[in-house]
Amino acid sequence: MALILGGGMNVVGDDLSGDMDGDMEGDDMSGMSTIGRGRRRGAARGGGRAQIAVPTPQWMNATTSQGVSRPEENLDFMSFTPLTIAAGATTGTLTAQPQRPFRGERLILTATNVTAGTDASGTATINPAIFVGAVQVGTNQGATPFQAFRADAFGVRLSWPAAGQGTVINIPCVLTTVAPAGGVSLAGTVFGRAMR
Repeated sequence: MALILGGGMNVVGDDLSGDMDGDMEGDDMSGMSTIGRGRRRGAARGGGRAQIAVPTPQWMNATTSQGVSRPEENLDFMSFTPLTIAAGATTGTLTAQPQRPFRGERLILTATNVTAGTDASGTATINPAIFVGAVQVGTNQGATPFQAFRADAFGVRLSWPAAGQGTVINIPCVLTTVAPAGGVSLAGTVFGRAMR
């Protein structure tokens, strides 16, 4: 792996001059790849900035030369705070705040009658829409049934907007009938990509 300097950005310091077509000399350090020796890439003779590949030792592949970890995107999940809509009520909001940058893809929602323990997803809807910060997920607003996002639903991946750390994600929920005695418990989890 090599660290690329000067590619598409301004590098602080002096511009390079001299023999830009050959090798650039650096110092050899025992036990490591050569530091500072690389071949020039990119705009060689036509003006523009040069890109210089600086080989890095194996142990540095997980960090940058400044000691900051390189960002890595991983599949991950985020759970929403569980919600119980009390008997006689019809509305509530599932809420989550990612602790790392996150972009959701696959939402799973459940609605359960607290007293009977039965599935109540047929009476629960997302209404008006899912909101990542102030950005709406979906092309329109309206009642979307929880059943569309059951665990066994197929082909329901979405491309959510990216949420930065601490962004509030809200799913306003409305029951189509009044919650029975004991209420209705709502829960949600979203699978997606998070930065580490």
